[in-house]
Amino acid sequence: MIPTLMYIHGYGSGSNALKCQQLRKMFPDYNVVAPDFDYDSMCPDDIQNHIRQSVIQHHVRLIVGSSLGGYHALCATAFFDGIVWCVNPVCHVTERLPIVMERVVANHPELRRQAEQMQAFYADFDRRVFQQLPQRQGQLYFALSTDDEVLGSHSSIVSKFPYASVHWRDHAAHRFTPFPELKSLMLQSLNA
Repeated sequence: MIPTLMYIHGYGSGSNALKCQQLRKMFPDYNVVAPDFDYDSMCPDDIQNHIRQSVIQHHVRLIVGSSLGGYHALCATAFFDGIVWCVNPVCHVTERLPIVMERVVANHPELRRQAEQMQAFYADFDRRVFQQLPQRQGQLYFALSTDDEVLGSHSSIVSKFPYASVHWRDHAAHRFTPFPELKSLMLQSLNA
């Protein structure tokens, strides 16, 4: 059976994002599954249910999530005990999501009610799931930029998950441009 890894894209991105394309090149012997999520209209519980179904269906060994996808990759550890790599994951989703969604609402005021509802869903989900995540040694890996212009400091996520293996990169920004450099570290984590 071909091993499978899952990529979870960030807000405003999609399943064919650059990182997903890079993962396919980095891991040519792996099946890479990448679900599409509309973060403006899918509630977090539905996203997690979709992730869970994909993990089971495809026998996923590794999940890689970026930004808001990193948040969802972290939340998947509630049911997934494989390796999880989070690239500049959102930690304070209840603080960050309103800022990001406000940009959308500024261009589409008719979406304000939907954005407020989504923020309420995330506040509830964050309390029920993210704040209650298991503490498993050897499962979590963070790739963090020292110069993340979107999220700023990652000190809160490092302190929340002190058992995670953290890999810092300078001059990587939020998009984590040196992403392919993580290949050897990802392979090591799979073989640990």
